[in-house]
Amino acid sequence: MLARIVTFSPEIFLILAWPLIGLINRYRTAKTAKTFYSVSKIMLLLSMLATVVFYNRSAFPDFLQNNTYTALYKMFVELMGLGTFFLSCKWFLNKNRSSALYYALGLGIILCLNLMISAVHFGVLVGAYFVASLLQYFLLKLSAEDYEYEEAGRRYFAFMFLLSVLMLASAWWFHAQTGSWNYAGVAKYYAKHAWHMADIMALGGILLPLLFMLGMAPMHFCKIELSGVSILPVSMLNNLLPLIGAYAVFLLLLTDVFAPMQKIYLPFLQIVAILSMLWGAISAVREENLRRFFGYCSVYSLGFIILGILPFSNNGITSSFVYLVAYLLTMWGVYTVFFAFKSNGEYLSKMSDVSGVFSQKPYVSVLLAVFVVSLAGSPPMLVFLGKLQAVDNMMLEHAYADVIWAMLALLLILNAFFKLISTMFFEPRIKNFDHADRGIYVCLFVNMLFFLIGVLNPALFIERFELLLKPIMR
Repeated sequence: MLARIVTFSPEIFLILAWPLIGLINRYRTAKTAKTFYSVSKIMLLLSMLATVVFYNRSAFPDFLQNNTYTALYKMFVELMGLGTFFLSCKWFLNKNRSSALYYALGLGIILCLNLMISAVHFGVLVGAYFVASLLQYFLLKLSAEDYEYEEAGRRYFAFMFLLSVLMLASAWWFHAQTGSWNYAGVAKYYAKHAWHMADIMALGGILLPLLFMLGMAPMHFCKIELSGVSILPVSMLNNLLPLIGAYAVFLLLLTDVFAPMQKIYLPFLQIVAILSMLWGAISAVREENLRRFFGYCSVYSLGFIILGILPFSNNGITSSFVYLVAYLLTMWGVYTVFFAFKSNGEYLSKMSDVSGVFSQKPYVSVLLAVFVVSLAGSPPMLVFLGKLQAVDNMMLEHAYADVIWAMLALLLILNAFFKLISTMFFEPRIKNFDHADRGIYVCLFVNMLFFLIGVLNPALFIERFELLLKPIMR
């Protein structure tokens, strides 16, 4: 029993943070966002340490299993969570608003995503997915003082609930067919038996909720809409953390459990990826809201990542993961810049608001331009390396049509990026910007260090990632 408790300590530390936050919120008189951030930071760091120590052990092996693959993704979730919590603390201090609920819900989402990543049982996957999505919905309520979120929130809740029910029904179908809720049992059964139409529909019921959480077209509408009606901390958390967990589960299921069905789902994923690239690029050109603008850039980037991974070769898995990591670092940098774009105490969200920002904030403007260039996949950025490997993988698979679609989407997204850069550097300034907190510059400095390491020594990332991704390599 004691051994199980110790092995389950990464999750226990996250759970223990809730009563601590609750007690502090109720009984402590002097409580600020720094207080709740400190509690969350300590528990996250302890959870990360325990994740590394027990990377290959599990307290409940029939439900959760850990290896280097799961440890890698869980560490990324928690690192991104730590960075997001730090920046969010600045927002709550500036607004002088309570942050207890934000940090409690954020830690709950991280816990559920970690359970999704380690899950080898469809019941755990469905339960963790539903709770994570529900907590994201509750986070939206924190935006009530700033935006009219009710309609978008109800729409998100309806789709989240329906997709969770669909995932549960699909998991139940696989259990009815195979007699097992476990990934290994389902994989073993379908390695020996033919797939029927009902099985294919059940697979769709598992994939669609994950595509919804990823924000892939045409399931992206809620993610984009909520980006524009959420406060900045909520928008950042909802757009970065769930993506990592959903991608880890998505990749594991398709390379392990449902590998025998590859010929059926590959065309579907190819269409979804191309649609995401084109839809994201075209929509970004017309978008005037900065957060939705980068939301559409996210849809485009995810389309490229998924297209580059097909048909799940070792080279494709590595290249797409390099792209994913570079994308996450870039988007974290973009959101950090958002925290620096403030005028008269208000955080700016429209593209017209940052008109001529270079004349007053040259360093931040240049850094945002660097992040934009990175998203475009220009050399020598790490995203370029990921894109290059993805295109190389497409050529090796003779997917020449995919390369053409990818280049077309790239030309479209470049147009959107030129529009943003032109607005920041060459348009007249219409707002006076507040001085940014020193912590924001520290975050930007750390981000640029990772960028430089990726530029100067990309093999450092690639070799380590290949080693950690081995559990799902063929």
